[in-house]
Amino acid sequence: MKKELLVTAAGREATITVDRRADGAWVVEVDGAPRAVDARQIRPGTWSLIVDGQVYLVDLDPRKKGVAASAGLAEAMITVEDAQTRRLRQSLSQGAPARGEEVRAPIAGKVVKILCAVGDEIAVHQPVAVLEAMKMENEIVAERGGTVTEVKKEAGQSVETGELLIVLV
Repeated sequence: MKKELLVTAAGREATITVDRRADGAWVVEVDGAPRAVDARQIRPGTWSLIVDGQVYLVDLDPRKKGVAASAGLAEAMITVEDAQTRRLRQSLSQGAPARGEEVRAPIAGKVVKILCAVGDEIAVHQPVAVLEAMKMENEIVAERGGTVTEVKKEAGQSVETGELLIVLV
């Protein structure tokens, strides 16, 4: 499956297209230029790469602000973003912000708190409910925000995955 990624390292952004063929070979382009790449995962987080004839052993360590990539003595913080996701986010931000949604339970559990009421204005990514699942409390946030028109559940009720909690317009 072909994947287009935007990779940023040391302030430079590159578009990398990666495709794994049926025979297991990798087809890679960096900013439109094809590269000969052979990649094998040694263990989780460690890859053996041969790029245009050069051999690299690369360790990838996820961090809060990206991924620490090290090869030999060199290390760089990189960020990797799906190009399609970025284009979608940019197109949404250029027009009026999308509003309104149905907030559904992402997991089965018990409603601990509902953090809003009918008529409340909810901002993007604002918590609207707290669900308990497997003895952990999980904040449920509104992805797009809007005005609360319906609250379908109350504290103490059990919910299944996908059940409607709150309606925003």
